[in-house]
Amino acid sequence: MTDYNQINRLYYQQLHLETIDLEPEDFEQATLLSDRFKNEAQQWQAYVKILGLLALKKWLSDRHLTLDNQIESLPPHQIISSEPICPLQVNGFTVCLLTDENIVNEGIEIPDKMINTPEFAAHFYILIQVSVEEEEAILIGFIRHDQFKNRSLQKNERGNYPLSLTQLNYDSSHLILNLKYLNPVAIKLPEKTSDESKYWEKLTSWLEGIFTETWQPVEELIKNRKPIIQMAFRSYQTTEKLSPKVVKKFLQQFQITEKPRDKTQVDLSQPELSDTEVNKALVQILQTTEDEETRWQIAELLWEINPSHPAAGVRRAIDLGMQLAGDPVALMIAILPKPNQRFAVLSRVYPLQDQRFLPANLKLIGLDEMGESLFEIRARQRDDYIQFKFTADPGDRFSLQVSLNSATVTKHFIISVK
Repeated sequence: MTDYNQINRLYYQQLHLETIDLEPEDFEQATLLSDRFKNEAQQWQAYVKILGLLALKKWLSDRHLTLDNQIESLPPHQIISSEPICPLQVNGFTVCLLTDENIVNEGIEIPDKMINTPEFAAHFYILIQVSVEEEEAILIGFIRHDQFKNRSLQKNERGNYPLSLTQLNYDSSHLILNLKYLNPVAIKLPEKTSDESKYWEKLTSWLEGIFTETWQPVEELIKNRKPIIQMAFRSYQTTEKLSPKVVKKFLQQFQITEKPRDKTQVDLSQPELSDTEVNKALVQILQTTEDEETRWQIAELLWEINPSHPAAGVRRAIDLGMQLAGDPVALMIAILPKPNQRFAVLSRVYPLQDQRFLPANLKLIGLDEMGESLFEIRARQRDDYIQFKFTADPGDRFSLQVSLNSATVTKHFIISVK
Protein backbone atom coordinates (compact mmCIF):
# COMPACT_ATOMS: atom_id res chain seq x y z
CA MET A 1 0.00 0.00 0.00
CA THR A 2 1.31 3.43 -0.93
CA ASP A 3 2.19 5.63 2.05
CA TYR A 4 1.12 9.07 0.78
CA ASN A 5 2.22 10.77 3.99
CA GLN A 6 5.76 9.46 3.45
CA ILE A 7 5.73 10.49 -0.21
CA ASN A 8 4.57 13.99 0.70
CA ARG A 9 7.12 14.19 3.49
CA LEU A 10 9.98 13.39 1.08
CA TYR A 11 8.58 15.87 -1.42
CA TYR A 12 8.45 18.62 1.21
CA GLN A 13 11.97 17.80 2.37
CA GLN A 14 13.22 18.38 -1.16
CA LEU A 15 11.68 21.85 -1.00
CA HIS A 16 13.51 22.52 2.32
CA LEU A 17 10.28 23.42 4.06
CA GLU A 18 10.26 24.37 7.72
CA THR A 19 8.93 21.96 10.34
CA ILE A 20 7.46 22.97 13.68
CA ASP A 21 7.74 20.50 16.56
CA LEU A 22 4.52 19.85 18.43
CA GLU A 23 5.01 19.47 22.18
CA PRO A 24 2.98 17.34 24.64
CA GLU A 25 1.27 20.47 25.96
CA ASP A 26 0.08 21.25 22.41
CA PHE A 27 -1.63 17.87 22.17
CA GLU A 28 -3.10 18.36 25.65
CA GLN A 29 -4.57 21.73 24.71
CA ALA A 30 -5.90 20.41 21.40
CA THR A 31 -7.54 17.50 23.22
CA LEU A 32 -9.10 19.79 25.83
CA LEU A 33 -10.56 22.20 23.29
CA SER A 34 -11.73 19.54 20.82
CA ASP A 35 -13.48 17.55 23.56
CA ARG A 36 -16.07 20.35 23.75
CA PHE A 37 -17.67 18.89 20.63
CA LYS A 38 -19.95 15.85 20.80
CA ASN A 39 -19.52 14.48 17.30
CA GLU A 40 -16.40 12.33 16.85
CA ALA A 41 -15.70 13.63 13.34
CA GLN A 42 -16.00 17.22 14.59
CA GLN A 43 -13.65 16.43 17.48
CA TRP A 44 -10.96 15.16 15.13
CA GLN A 45 -11.38 18.09 12.73
CA ALA A 46 -11.06 20.49 15.66
CA TYR A 47 -8.08 18.56 17.06
CA VAL A 48 -6.11 18.85 13.82
CA LYS A 49 -7.00 22.50 13.22
CA ILE A 50 -6.08 23.51 16.77
CA LEU A 51 -2.72 21.78 16.39
CA GLY A 52 -2.20 23.77 13.19
CA LEU A 53 -3.06 27.00 15.01
CA LEU A 54 -0.68 26.18 17.85
CA ALA A 55 2.06 25.41 15.34
CA LEU A 56 1.52 28.74 13.58
CA LYS A 57 1.50 30.57 16.92
CA LYS A 58 4.78 28.93 17.94
CA TRP A 59 6.42 29.57 14.57
CA LEU A 60 5.48 33.26 14.71
CA SER A 61 6.61 33.58 18.33
CA ASP A 62 10.05 32.18 17.49
CA ARG A 63 10.36 35.05 15.01
CA HIS A 64 9.15 37.72 17.43
CA LEU A 65 5.66 37.96 15.97
CA THR A 66 2.39 37.39 17.79
CA LEU A 67 -0.84 35.70 16.81
CA ASP A 68 -3.30 38.12 18.37
CA ASN A 69 -6.25 35.70 18.50
CA GLN A 70 -6.94 33.63 21.59
CA ILE A 71 -7.31 30.10 20.23
CA GLU A 72 -9.78 29.06 22.93
CA SER A 73 -12.04 32.01 22.02
CA LEU A 74 -12.37 31.30 18.29
CA PRO A 75 -15.95 30.63 17.10
CA PRO A 76 -16.76 26.89 17.26
CA HIS A 77 -17.91 26.72 13.63
CA GLN A 78 -14.44 27.81 12.48
CA ILE A 79 -12.84 25.00 14.44
CA ILE A 80 -15.07 22.17 13.21
CA SER A 81 -15.57 23.43 9.65
CA SER A 82 -13.50 22.12 6.77
CA GLU A 83 -12.95 25.71 5.65
CA PRO A 84 -9.80 27.74 6.43
CA ILE A 85 -9.60 29.60 9.74
CA CYS A 86 -10.06 33.28 9.02
CA PRO A 87 -9.70 36.04 10.03
CA LEU A 88 -6.60 35.77 12.23
CA GLN A 89 -4.57 38.84 13.16
CA VAL A 90 -0.78 39.18 13.07
CA ASN A 91 0.96 42.57 13.41
CA GLY A 92 -1.92 44.44 11.77
CA PHE A 93 -2.33 41.91 8.96
CA THR A 94 -5.23 39.55 8.43
CA VAL A 95 -4.12 35.96 7.99
CA CYS A 96 -6.06 32.94 6.72
CA LEU A 97 -4.80 29.53 7.87
CA LEU A 98 -5.36 26.42 5.76
CA THR A 99 -4.46 23.29 7.65
CA ASP A 100 -4.99 19.55 7.23
CA GLU A 101 -3.41 16.20 8.01
CA ASN A 102 -2.53 15.24 4.46
CA ILE A 103 -2.17 17.94 1.80
CA VAL A 104 -1.62 16.18 -1.49
CA ASN A 105 0.48 17.53 -4.32
CA GLU A 106 -2.52 18.28 -6.52
CA GLY A 107 -3.26 21.41 -4.50
CA ILE A 108 -5.81 23.07 -2.25
CA GLU A 109 -9.07 24.97 -2.51
CA ILE A 110 -9.94 28.35 -1.04
CA PRO A 111 -13.64 29.31 -0.66
CA ASP A 112 -14.80 32.33 -2.59
CA LYS A 113 -15.81 34.22 0.56
CA MET A 114 -12.23 33.96 1.88
CA ILE A 115 -11.10 35.94 -1.17
CA ASN A 116 -13.90 38.34 -2.05
CA THR A 117 -15.84 39.00 1.17
CA PRO A 118 -14.56 41.90 3.31
CA GLU A 119 -15.28 40.02 6.54
CA PHE A 120 -13.07 37.05 5.61
CA ALA A 121 -10.55 38.23 2.98
CA ALA A 122 -6.95 38.04 4.22
CA HIS A 123 -3.61 39.64 3.35
CA PHE A 124 -1.89 36.25 3.53
CA TYR A 125 -3.09 32.67 3.06
CA ILE A 126 -0.80 30.26 4.90
CA LEU A 127 -0.78 26.51 4.36
CA ILE A 128 0.29 24.17 7.18
CA GLN A 129 0.21 20.38 7.20
CA VAL A 130 -0.24 18.71 10.58
CA SER A 131 1.51 15.35 10.98
CA VAL A 132 0.00 13.94 14.16
CA GLU A 133 2.02 10.71 14.21
CA GLU A 134 5.30 12.52 13.59
CA GLU A 135 4.32 15.14 16.21
CA GLU A 136 5.17 18.01 13.91
CA ALA A 137 3.65 20.52 11.51
CA ILE A 138 5.07 21.61 8.16
CA LEU A 139 4.80 25.18 6.90
CA ILE A 140 4.29 24.46 3.22
CA GLY A 141 3.93 27.96 1.84
CA PHE A 142 1.84 31.09 1.50
CA ILE A 143 0.31 33.43 -1.04
CA ARG A 144 -0.61 37.10 -0.79
CA HIS A 145 -4.13 38.27 -1.58
CA ASP A 146 -2.98 40.56 -4.42
CA GLN A 147 -0.89 37.78 -5.98
CA PHE A 148 -3.86 35.43 -5.76
CA LYS A 149 -6.13 37.95 -7.50
CA ASN A 150 -3.53 38.50 -10.25
CA ARG A 151 -3.77 34.80 -11.20
CA SER A 152 -7.42 35.27 -12.28
CA LEU A 153 -8.34 31.75 -11.16
CA GLN A 154 -11.76 30.31 -11.96
CA LYS A 155 -14.08 28.85 -9.33
CA ASN A 156 -14.89 25.15 -9.48
CA GLU A 157 -18.35 23.58 -9.14
CA ARG A 158 -18.13 23.86 -5.33
CA GLY A 159 -17.63 27.61 -5.50
CA ASN A 160 -13.97 27.33 -4.42
CA TYR A 161 -10.79 28.52 -6.08
CA PRO A 162 -8.37 25.66 -6.79
CA LEU A 163 -4.72 26.47 -6.17
CA SER A 164 -1.79 24.17 -6.94
CA LEU A 165 1.07 23.96 -4.47
CA THR A 166 3.45 25.20 -7.16
CA GLN A 167 1.60 28.53 -7.06
CA LEU A 168 2.59 29.07 -3.41
CA ASN A 169 5.68 30.85 -2.18
CA TYR A 170 7.72 28.19 -0.32
CA ASP A 171 10.23 30.66 1.15
CA SER A 172 8.98 31.36 4.68
CA SER A 173 11.54 34.14 5.10
CA HIS A 174 9.54 36.16 2.57
CA LEU A 175 6.46 35.77 4.77
CA ILE A 176 8.36 37.05 7.81
CA LEU A 177 9.70 40.05 5.89
CA ASN A 178 6.20 40.91 4.72
CA LEU A 179 4.69 40.59 8.20
CA LYS A 180 7.42 42.66 9.84
CA TYR A 181 8.18 45.40 7.34
CA LEU A 182 5.29 45.72 4.88
CA ASN A 183 2.41 48.12 5.53
CA PRO A 184 -0.95 46.32 5.49
CA VAL A 185 -2.39 48.96 3.15
CA ALA A 186 0.09 47.81 0.49
CA ILE A 187 -2.06 44.72 -0.06
CA LYS A 188 -5.50 45.87 -1.16
CA LEU A 189 -8.41 43.89 0.28
CA PRO A 190 -12.13 44.17 -0.54
CA GLU A 191 -13.33 47.33 1.14
CA LYS A 192 -15.91 47.30 3.88
CA THR A 193 -18.89 49.53 3.20
CA SER A 194 -21.18 50.62 6.00
CA ASP A 195 -23.40 47.62 5.23
CA GLU A 196 -20.58 45.09 4.83
CA SER A 197 -18.68 46.04 7.97
CA LYS A 198 -21.07 43.71 9.80
CA TYR A 199 -22.45 40.45 8.59
CA TRP A 200 -26.23 40.78 8.65
CA GLU A 201 -27.99 37.44 9.07
CA LYS A 202 -31.08 37.48 6.83
CA LEU A 203 -33.77 36.07 9.09
CA THR A 204 -36.42 36.02 6.39
CA SER A 205 -34.17 33.71 4.34
CA TRP A 206 -34.62 31.13 7.10
CA LEU A 207 -38.30 30.92 6.18
CA GLU A 208 -37.16 29.82 2.70
CA GLY A 209 -34.89 27.13 4.13
CA ILE A 210 -31.68 29.13 3.55
CA PHE A 211 -29.30 29.04 6.53
CA THR A 212 -25.69 29.95 7.20
CA GLU A 213 -23.60 27.14 8.66
CA THR A 214 -23.10 28.86 12.02
CA TRP A 215 -26.80 28.51 12.93
CA GLN A 216 -27.77 24.96 13.83
CA PRO A 217 -31.13 23.20 14.31
CA VAL A 218 -32.15 23.76 17.91
CA GLU A 219 -32.87 20.10 18.56
CA GLU A 220 -29.26 19.24 17.65
CA LEU A 221 -27.62 21.90 19.80
CA ILE A 222 -29.95 22.07 22.79
CA LYS A 223 -30.51 18.46 23.72
CA ASN A 224 -32.29 16.90 26.69
CA ARG A 225 -33.70 20.20 27.91
CA LYS A 226 -37.26 20.36 29.18
CA PRO A 227 -39.59 22.10 26.67
CA ILE A 228 -40.19 25.74 27.63
CA ILE A 229 -43.95 25.33 27.07
CA GLN A 230 -44.09 22.95 30.02
CA MET A 231 -43.70 25.96 32.31
CA ALA A 232 -47.40 26.62 31.69
CA PHE A 233 -48.34 23.11 32.83
CA ARG A 234 -46.37 22.54 36.01
CA SER A 235 -49.29 20.74 37.62
CA TYR A 236 -49.07 17.93 35.08
CA GLN A 237 -46.56 15.11 35.20
CA THR A 238 -44.57 15.46 31.99
CA THR A 239 -41.48 13.83 30.60
CA GLU A 240 -38.91 15.11 28.12
CA LYS A 241 -41.66 15.04 25.47
CA LEU A 242 -45.03 16.72 25.90
CA SER A 243 -47.83 14.27 26.61
CA PRO A 244 -51.03 14.29 24.48
CA LYS A 245 -52.94 15.08 27.68
CA VAL A 246 -51.03 18.32 28.15
CA VAL A 247 -51.52 19.41 24.55
CA LYS A 248 -55.21 18.58 24.61
CA LYS A 249 -55.68 20.47 27.91
CA PHE A 250 -54.04 23.54 26.38
CA LEU A 251 -56.34 23.34 23.35
CA GLN A 252 -59.46 22.92 25.51
CA GLN A 253 -58.53 25.86 27.73
CA PHE A 254 -58.00 28.03 24.69
CA GLN A 255 -61.25 27.02 23.02
CA ILE A 256 -63.28 27.86 26.15
CA THR A 257 -62.15 31.48 25.93
CA GLU A 258 -62.82 31.80 22.19
CA LYS A 259 -66.02 32.12 20.17
CA PRO A 260 -68.02 28.89 19.51
CA ARG A 261 -66.47 26.35 17.19
CA ASP A 262 -67.21 26.44 13.49
CA LYS A 263 -67.54 23.30 11.44
CA THR A 264 -63.89 23.25 10.41
CA GLN A 265 -62.53 23.16 13.95
CA VAL A 266 -61.43 19.98 15.69
CA ASP A 267 -63.83 18.55 18.27
CA LEU A 268 -61.76 18.56 21.47
CA SER A 269 -64.38 16.66 23.45
CA GLN A 270 -63.18 13.41 21.92
CA PRO A 271 -61.37 11.13 24.41
CA GLU A 272 -58.45 10.63 22.04
CA LEU A 273 -57.02 12.93 19.39
CA SER A 274 -54.81 11.78 16.54
CA ASP A 275 -51.54 13.54 15.72
CA THR A 276 -53.19 14.99 12.63
CA GLU A 277 -56.09 16.39 14.64
CA VAL A 278 -53.72 17.90 17.22
CA ASN A 279 -51.64 19.54 14.51
CA LYS A 280 -54.75 20.84 12.77
CA ALA A 281 -56.14 22.33 15.99
CA LEU A 282 -52.84 24.03 16.83
CA VAL A 283 -52.48 25.51 13.34
CA GLN A 284 -56.09 26.78 13.45
CA ILE A 285 -55.34 28.72 16.62
CA LEU A 286 -52.03 29.99 15.30
CA GLN A 287 -53.66 31.36 12.16
CA THR A 288 -56.71 32.92 13.84
CA THR A 289 -55.72 34.29 17.23
CA GLU A 290 -54.53 37.87 17.58
CA ASP A 291 -52.92 37.26 20.95
CA GLU A 292 -49.13 37.27 20.48
CA GLU A 293 -48.35 35.20 23.56
CA THR A 294 -50.77 32.49 22.47
CA ARG A 295 -49.18 32.35 19.02
CA TRP A 296 -45.76 31.75 20.58
CA GLN A 297 -47.21 29.08 22.88
CA ILE A 298 -48.63 27.31 19.84
CA ALA A 299 -45.28 27.60 18.06
CA GLU A 300 -43.54 26.07 21.10
CA LEU A 301 -46.01 23.17 21.11
CA LEU A 302 -45.50 22.56 17.40
CA TRP A 303 -41.71 22.64 17.82
CA GLU A 304 -41.97 19.82 20.34
CA ILE A 305 -44.49 17.77 18.34
CA ASN A 306 -43.14 18.44 14.84
CA PRO A 307 -40.03 20.71 14.74
CA SER A 308 -40.21 21.16 10.96
CA HIS A 309 -43.91 22.06 10.80
CA PRO A 310 -44.21 24.90 8.23
CA ALA A 311 -46.76 26.84 10.28
CA ALA A 312 -44.45 27.13 13.30
CA GLY A 313 -41.99 29.54 11.74
CA VAL A 314 -38.29 28.75 11.96
CA ARG A 315 -35.81 28.66 14.83
CA ARG A 316 -32.06 28.19 14.90
CA ALA A 317 -29.39 28.35 17.61
CA ILE A 318 -25.68 29.10 17.85
CA ASP A 319 -23.15 27.96 20.45
CA LEU A 320 -21.50 31.05 21.98
CA GLY A 321 -19.38 29.22 24.54
CA MET A 322 -15.95 29.63 22.92
CA GLN A 323 -16.71 33.32 22.26
CA LEU A 324 -18.03 34.00 25.75
CA ALA A 325 -15.05 33.18 27.95
CA GLY A 326 -15.80 29.47 27.73
CA ASP A 327 -19.22 29.65 29.43
CA PRO A 328 -21.46 27.09 27.68
CA VAL A 329 -24.49 29.06 26.47
CA ALA A 330 -26.49 29.18 23.24
CA LEU A 331 -28.42 31.98 21.57
CA MET A 332 -31.66 30.89 19.90
CA ILE A 333 -33.57 33.02 17.39
CA ALA A 334 -37.04 32.21 16.08
CA ILE A 335 -39.02 34.06 13.43
CA LEU A 336 -42.77 33.69 12.96
CA PRO A 337 -44.67 35.42 10.12
CA LYS A 338 -47.53 37.73 11.13
CA PRO A 339 -50.35 39.30 9.11
CA ASN A 340 -49.60 42.43 7.06
CA GLN A 341 -46.03 41.35 6.16
CA ARG A 342 -44.77 41.72 9.72
CA PHE A 343 -42.71 39.20 11.70
CA ALA A 344 -42.63 38.10 15.32
CA VAL A 345 -39.11 37.46 16.61
CA LEU A 346 -38.11 35.51 19.70
CA SER A 347 -34.60 35.74 21.16
CA ARG A 348 -33.62 33.33 23.92
CA VAL A 349 -30.42 32.30 25.73
CA TYR A 350 -30.02 28.78 27.11
CA PRO A 351 -27.34 27.08 29.20
CA LEU A 352 -25.59 24.21 27.41
CA GLN A 353 -23.91 20.91 28.20
CA ASP A 354 -24.44 19.87 31.83
CA GLN A 355 -25.24 23.37 33.04
CA ARG A 356 -28.76 23.62 34.42
CA PHE A 357 -28.81 27.38 34.92
CA LEU A 358 -27.39 30.41 33.16
CA PRO A 359 -24.50 32.29 34.80
CA ALA A 360 -25.92 34.99 37.06
CA ASN A 361 -25.80 38.50 35.54
CA LEU A 362 -25.45 37.22 31.97
CA LYS A 363 -27.23 39.77 29.79
CA LEU A 364 -29.24 39.60 26.56
CA ILE A 365 -29.29 43.05 24.96
CA GLY A 366 -31.15 44.22 21.86
CA LEU A 367 -29.75 47.10 19.77
CA ASP A 368 -31.23 49.02 16.88
CA GLU A 369 -29.38 49.75 13.63
CA MET A 370 -27.65 52.76 15.21
CA GLY A 371 -26.48 50.76 18.22
CA GLU A 372 -29.05 52.24 20.60
CA SER A 373 -30.40 49.90 23.27
CA LEU A 374 -33.87 48.44 22.66
CA PHE A 375 -34.02 46.11 25.67
CA GLU A 376 -31.82 44.43 28.25
CA ILE A 377 -32.61 41.17 30.05
CA ARG A 378 -30.36 40.03 32.90
CA ALA A 379 -30.16 36.43 34.19
CA ARG A 380 -30.85 35.95 37.89
CA GLN A 381 -29.72 33.14 40.13
CA ARG A 382 -31.17 29.83 38.91
CA ASP A 383 -32.59 31.14 35.61
CA ASP A 384 -32.67 28.25 33.14
CA TYR A 385 -33.20 30.68 30.24
CA ILE A 386 -33.85 34.35 29.48
CA GLN A 387 -35.73 35.69 26.48
CA PHE A 388 -37.31 38.66 24.75
CA LYS A 389 -40.03 38.80 22.08
CA PHE A 390 -40.68 41.65 19.66
CA THR A 391 -42.14 42.51 16.25
CA ALA A 392 -40.07 43.51 13.21
CA ASP A 393 -40.96 44.98 9.82
CA PRO A 394 -39.36 44.40 6.40
CA GLY A 395 -36.12 46.37 6.18
CA ASP A 396 -35.55 46.42 9.94
CA ARG A 397 -32.03 45.76 11.19
CA PHE A 398 -31.17 44.91 14.76
CA SER A 399 -28.39 43.33 16.80
CA LEU A 400 -28.41 40.97 19.76
CA GLN A 401 -25.64 41.03 22.35
CA VAL A 402 -24.94 38.33 24.89
CA SER A 403 -22.49 39.52 27.53
CA LEU A 404 -20.99 38.17 30.71
CA ASN A 405 -18.49 40.22 32.70
CA SER A 406 -15.98 41.56 30.12
CA ALA A 407 -16.89 39.10 27.33
CA THR A 408 -19.45 40.15 24.72
CA VAL A 409 -20.74 38.49 21.56
CA THR A 410 -22.83 40.46 19.06
CA LYS A 411 -24.90 39.05 16.19
CA HIS A 412 -26.54 41.23 13.55
CA PHE A 413 -29.86 40.54 11.81
CA ILE A 414 -31.94 41.98 8.99
CA ILE A 415 -35.55 41.45 7.95
CA SER A 416 -35.05 41.41 4.17
CA VAL A 417 -37.39 43.22 1.78
CA LYS A 418 -38.52 41.06 -1.14
